[in-house]
Amino acid sequence: MRKGVGCIGLLFFSVSFLVAGGAISWWGWGILQNARQSESWPTTSGQIIYSDVRESRDNEGTTSYYADIEFTYVVGDQRYTADKVSFGEYGSGTRRHAADIVARYPQGMAVTVYYDPTAPETAVLEPGVTWSSYLVLIIGMTFVCFSLIMLPLSPLVWRQSNA
Repeated sequence: MRKGVGCIGLLFFSVSFLVAGGAISWWGWGILQNARQSESWPTTSGQIIYSDVRESRDNEGTTSYYADIEFTYVVGDQRYTADKVSFGEYGSGTRRHAADIVARYPQGMAVTVYYDPTAPETAVLEPGVTWSSYLVLIIGMTFVCFSLIMLPLSPLVWRQSNA
């Protein structure tokens, strides 16, 4: 093996994790901010137009379940359709968890919709922050922290490979 290859690989790996973690954290921060702001968003009436448990299988055969909820609402003279129950509701849990959400929002039910006054196409049925609103931010910050731990090790690997 050539000298310094371990250092370059570790450096590339660490920087990649730092960039990915930063991007994921940025996305997670946006989710968290929307969750916080949604508590003060205006409301309008809406209706559930679709409500069912969706099943998804990955390549390894693992099954995930999602509450597939769609609702329609009107802001001004414009009709919108959205599918977000809350910020941070990602699904991929148990069938029972998805079924519980679907049971709360059966097709045809009249609902209160919380919408972003600056972007009315963004709406939720359950406003506010939940533990899952933090999930993407936590994942991104984990990537960032991991890379910040690994970056200082690069010079150590470099010195050892050149010794």
